[in-house]
Amino acid sequence: MANIAEAWVKRAKEVLTNPRGSEAVQFTISFLNAIYGPRSAQLTAYNATLAQVAKSAENPSNAAHHQLVTALGVIRNTVGEIEAGLIVSLRAQVAGEVLSELVSLGKEILADGTESAKNVSAVLISAAFEDLVRRMGSELAGVTGRPALQDLIITLKNSGVLTGGQPGLAQSYLKFRNDSLHADWANVNSAQVQSCIGFIEALLLEHFS
Repeated sequence: MANIAEAWVKRAKEVLTNPRGSEAVQFTISFLNAIYGPRSAQLTAYNATLAQVAKSAENPSNAAHHQLVTALGVIRNTVGEIEAGLIVSLRAQVAGEVLSELVSLGKEILADGTESAKNVSAVLISAAFEDLVRRMGSELAGVTGRPALQDLIITLKNSGVLTGGQPGLAQSYLKFRNDSLHADWANVNSAQVQSCIGFIEALLLEHFS
């Protein structure tokens, strides 16, 4: 996320320095979509404001002027929030809370001690593992799309996000993830689930707390 945010801020400042009507207005849509998300309140409010300006303006030229003023204000505010660290911190915190709840549920179910409980917990924890790795890729290494998990782990290693023995451990959990999500229960045991839980919790504490 940090690398992506820096690139967007650089482009935003270029737009602010030399604003060009419709270009700035359209850039703001892309900017908000990238930083806050396609269903964010910020993007929804911006689009609603543009529509209202167009509807109430006396003429097209007048509407374009006010839409540009709106766009530049939104760009400045978003740049300020990014540079203050508010957006990255908030997204990391939310991601950490969601994954922590999933892991807690997996631990609670595993404590039941039955075979079925182990299986259900394995599915939850393997899903949490994959989600964590993908969130680390998008938030911390600027990865887009959905590359194969093994390739994503290599990217996280090369980016310095996963260090020491973490890349090797992450790769070792790929089989656990595959076995769990494909219900190959003969190859999944409680010790694997516990181990993966510990790995996830350590990374959440390091990157999303």
